[in-house]
This record gives sequence, C-alpha cells and structure tokens, in this order.
Amino acid sequence: MKAAEKYLDGEEVFLANYSDNLTDFHLPHLIDRFYEQNKTAAFLCVKPSLSCHHVSMGKGGLVQEIRTMDRSDIMINGGYFVFKRTIFDYIKDGEELVQEPFHRLIERNNLVGYAYDGFWKSMDTFKEKQELDELYSKGTAPWQLWKRQGKEQAGVASASQATKR
Repeated sequence: MKAAEKYLDGEEVFLANYSDNLTDFHLPHLIDRFYEQNKTAAFLCVKPSLSCHHVSMGKGGLVQEIRTMDRSDIMINGGYFVFKRTIFDYIKDGEELVQEPFHRLIERNNLVGYAYDGFWKSMDTFKEKQELDELYSKGTAPWQLWKRQGKEQAGVASASQATKR
C-alpha cells in the first residue's frame, strides 16, 4: 500500500480493497461508520465462507460443539477499507498492512470494524470461482447491485461522493 501513497496527494480519506472478494454490502455504511468513529482506519468484517467446520473443545479434548464456519461467531477481514491518509504513519517499509500496522492502530484504539452478515464471498480457489460463476450464470449474482432498482441503486451511485465529505 505504501506504493500508492504518492498518488493520494490532496486526499484526506481514501478507499482500498482486496480485489478477490465480492459482496452485496452497501459501501456507504462503512464510510459513514468511519466518519462517525473518527478513526484512522475502518474495515468490513464478515463471516468466513468456508466449507469447513468450527470445533469447540473442552477439557481432555471433549468436543462440545461443531458448527459450519458461517454459523460460528468467527469474523474475518472482508477486504474493504476506508483510511485517513495518516494510515501511512503506521506502515513501515515491507510490512503487511493487517499485521504490524493494524496492531499499532489497535493499541491506540484507532481501528474500527463493521460487522456484516450479508453476502460476501472470496474467490481464492477454483471451487469458489465455480460457485460465483454459477450464481452469475443463473442471474442471481448478489454483488450486481447496479441491476437493482430504487434506493440501493442510488446509494451505490453516491458511494464515491461519500468520501468527499
């Protein structure tokens, strides 16, 4: 991310994302939370879309519960971010954003997450690509917000304007 810093002259706030995730999340909600909390960084938190199971164990390895990951309380980084330009003060050369810089933000109570239970899917594997392709071919791709009518469509159009507060 440090490589992008030079392209952000004059920008107090900017958005970033991992490009291998799809969601139906209404981005202005994250932007609003970011401004309300007045922190250096905010990011989307989602339930993992994995086909494995979360196991809870007690003493002696006694299994107490098995749940699919989407029914667990575990949240992961959803890969959508809002940053103040001061994020670069927390990043040293060669560091992974979510490792050292985010831990520095956490120590200073300067990082906020936005929990989202709606559609979110990563495309890290061939299986995930097939699942997303199937949704698309059926015409039921939840991430295609621009195909929806009414308020949601207007909200998506204004998402870029929301960062110009």
